[in-house]
Amino acid sequence: MTVQDPLVRFDNVRKSYGPFEAVKGIDLDIGRGEFVAIMGPSGCGKTTTLRMLAGLETPTEGTISIDGKIMNDLPAHERDTPMVWQSLALFPFLNVKENVEFGMKMRGVSAADRHGRAMLWLERLGLKGFEKRGIDQLSGGQRQRVALARSLVTEPQMLLLDEPLSALDAHLVIRMQGVLTRLQKELGITFVYVTHSQSEAFAMADRVVIMGHGEIEQIGRPKEIFRAPRSRFVAEFVGRNNILPGDTPGQEIVVAADRMQVAESAPEGRALRAEFLSEEFAGTAIICYFEGENGEELKAQVTEDDLERLAPEPGKTFWLSWQPEAAHVMEAA
Repeated sequence: MTVQDPLVRFDNVRKSYGPFEAVKGIDLDIGRGEFVAIMGPSGCGKTTTLRMLAGLETPTEGTISIDGKIMNDLPAHERDTPMVWQSLALFPFLNVKENVEFGMKMRGVSAADRHGRAMLWLERLGLKGFEKRGIDQLSGGQRQRVALARSLVTEPQMLLLDEPLSALDAHLVIRMQGVLTRLQKELGITFVYVTHSQSEAFAMADRVVIMGHGEIEQIGRPKEIFRAPRSRFVAEFVGRNNILPGDTPGQEIVVAADRMQVAESAPEGRALRAEFLSEEFAGTAIICYFEGENGEELKAQVTEDDLERLAPEPGKTFWLSWQPEAAHVMEAA
């Protein structure tokens, strides 16, 4: 996907810490008003990439541009790139309204204007009536919304978010995903969101950037990455994919768990005999794990009705099959 009018451009950006190269020459364009999630395992370079964009780290090589201006040597406080941290970084000695006003106060905004804009954003984020409360009097979700209000009250053209939902309970994560998505669409500003969570990235982002070992492995829309991973690294990181030998040497076949059928007798077409291992409940679906005849782990997503009908038990044998159009062919690792 080509970005016609990028707000952000990484051009052959590298970041080294002594002999260790954290980011290895990445190229990335991020469009105006786009929600981009950068994800990957720990140590892949995603947070370093975000910190370079924020001005908290300086690239060793290459350039980072925002709105056509090279930002490499511009300090963080001179960039219009507020960040919502994993820790939220709220000030415990200030009340809710004072926390929201803090950035405006540092910019010299008048007291009256600060008050008006802070109250507007507190109301917008469902915090009206909380303005005089201490931070320690708030729930995790309420603190998250205070951090968002503090970042957005200055009306930036871009918001950076570093694992912002990782400390929240599962039900609050789902709620905050809705809040973030709604805000981003309403405001039309660019969100750059770093996470290790596939569910968060795929639920919210327009495009997802998968990083591994300091490099970009794949960029694409969530469905594209899930259905058509370009490498074994991406297929395994995304998870719930079955990676099988291809018909041609040097190729592998990827079949997503939700496109795999399970039967007690051998079906027509492409199928594998496998032994049931265990099951995992994932919302309304169940992921069943199997071991193939060659020892490979296989996965299939079934419904509760399917599970009741199949009545799987450890050691019971089934047949796993898929339609040809459900398979994606990629180069073998």
